[in-house]
Amino acid sequence: MTQHRLVTLRLPVDLIAKIESAARLHEETPAELIRSALSEALQDVPSVVQKSQMAVISAAFESAQGWLDLQAKLRKSGFVLRLDGERLGLHEWPSDHFVLWVEEIGQSLAELMLQFRAPFPGALSRKAGLVASGVSQSSLGRRPGRAA
Repeated sequence: MTQHRLVTLRLPVDLIAKIESAARLHEETPAELIRSALSEALQDVPSVVQKSQMAVISAAFESAQGWLDLQAKLRKSGFVLRLDGERLGLHEWPSDHFVLWVEEIGQSLAELMLQFRAPFPGALSRKAGLVASGVSQSSLGRRPGRAA
């Protein structure tokens, strides 16, 4: 099932009028016309990741024994994984520029967590808000004044 996200664009009034008239001509809504036009325009855009790089990335995912091993293999080929909310993105290393979501290469965060039997490193502390509040994981569960 395709997920959708509401996007707001500031467009010139004359362009909006052209979109509305073209949509009437094609007997579709302006939103449908815009979606199909964007889809057609973006089909010709070359992939950010070259085929040779994609083979190396796929091999890293297939052979990795855990999150740290996967990150090490990806860094050797110039990439790194970054968590953004509930999605895992592939970024260039060391520039850290976003490249694509791991779903676009046939992976998912949930499947990788099951495969590696662990959440993505740092995911739990972010979710609990521990990083923002300055609480370290090593101090969790300890009471002040008691020996560890």
